[in-house]
Amino acid sequence: QQMYFGVKGETNMRKMQVLGIELQDHTVREAMKKTDAFLRDGKVSTIAYITMRGLMEAEESQERQDFLRELDLTVPADSDILRAAGIATRNRVREVDNDEFLTEFLRKIVRGRQTVYLLTSTQGQLQLLRDGLLSYQENLRIIGSYSLDELEQDDDYLVNEINVETPNVLITNISSPQREAFFEANQMKLNVEVWLMLKDEVVHSNKHKGLFWILHDRVVRKLFKHKVVQYLNHEKES
Repeated sequence: QQMYFGVKGETNMRKMQVLGIELQDHTVREAMKKTDAFLRDGKVSTIAYITMRGLMEAEESQERQDFLRELDLTVPADSDILRAAGIATRNRVREVDNDEFLTEFLRKIVRGRQTVYLLTSTQGQLQLLRDGLLSYQENLRIIGSYSLDELEQDDDYLVNEINVETPNVLITNISSPQREAFFEANQMKLNVEVWLMLKDEVVHSNKHKGLFWILHDRVVRKLFKHKVVQYLNHEKES
């Protein structure tokens, strides 16, 4: 799984392949330039964190792979994803390990006085998401929130609730496959500039991880590395 450059001489964006899934990798600087454009272009732009667990699930699911292709920007949640793609330069590993994209993204939102709406699968996730984001930026302007487990009406009701608040940014932590279904059904109906999709692994930043998440990370990391080795060996043999 080698490194490819999108444009001759370009170092900001690289195409990478992990478990047969093609993704683009951007430096934080380039990702923030794209975010600037997203906040200006008047349509819903989608940014999603890609996790080791998500890539393992996507290897077995065409629907997940199609979803990843439709996103405007992807952000690796773990530097082991970069290592699996063979592009683990020192700067990029540092950026990913320190979660510099989320830090810069939320800083930009606060500086620009943009408003945020939160959406999760469960009430428990909603509280964790709110607390996690405010630990990055305590002045984040959260103007509304909802969890799908309390939704008694259909998606159109929820989309209307979000659009009435007219947030600039929608930040979600929705579990798969619910996330992909909600994306497919509602992306074009949302009146937001940026939709940032996080996962539990991202919300639990290193400084706030308890024992459960530390052990969970170890298990997922070990399984992911095993899967990558298996995939690469299979590619060599075929």
